[in-house]
Amino acid sequence: MTLRPVGAMPLSGQIHRQLMDAILDGSLTGTLPSERELAETFGANRHAVREAIKRLQQGNLVEVNQGGATRVLSIPEHAGLDLLPELIAGGGRPNADAAVGVLELRACIGADAARLCAERSPAVGDQLLELLPTESMADPALAANNLAYWTALVAGTESLAYRLALNTLMAGLQATEDSPAAKDFLTVLREESRRSADLAEIARAIGRGDAEAARDTASRLLHTSVTAVRAADAPSPGRGRRR
Repeated sequence: MTLRPVGAMPLSGQIHRQLMDAILDGSLTGTLPSERELAETFGANRHAVREAIKRLQQGNLVEVNQGGATRVLSIPEHAGLDLLPELIAGGGRPNADAAVGVLELRACIGADAARLCAERSPAVGDQLLELLPTESMADPALAANNLAYWTALVAGTESLAYRLALNTLMAGLQATEDSPAAKDFLTVLREESRRSADLAEIARAIGRGDAEAARDTASRLLHTSVTAVRAADAPSPGRGRRR
């Protein structure tokens, strides 16, 4: 792990960024240096260091022991879904494994949500047909329309847990929008959002109350993005796999 002095503003955010990147890439393990040592390394005051460590603690990346060392925690054992944007494109580095994992989780939830919606709220099918994308939609309108489609579908499951899962996943995906590292990932999602025929088929299956068809079609649609991200990451002659 190589730490470097930070700029003037905002100090705590810059310190948090460096420490989090070091934890995510595995170069910072065990215990953190003391606040005094970190302040000297970063060329910052101890208050800024303390605020940065507090943010790491809130993300379940470290455990702060009063009067003792601050311990780096295991990400698989302690972190939550709010870390997904950082895993996908944290520090400006694309992580295809994390992107595929997020999309696989999304596909599983989305497919089962379509099944439940067909079983419990078939009337939602007509609402979904009104939310199909058009060829003329610009990217911002397309994203908003796609969010409205899946929000209506998940609301039709009558499951608070699925609705909260959707909120977390969408917030995570939206948080990657300004990262150059997530450009290819977001392009795949936009292409999926334009597949109006598949979205219409899901809506009609829900409207018929055909839970199996709704699930299978949603799974097929959402897995197109998983396949596309995997293909984009596949090594070609002369280059290794991207990380």
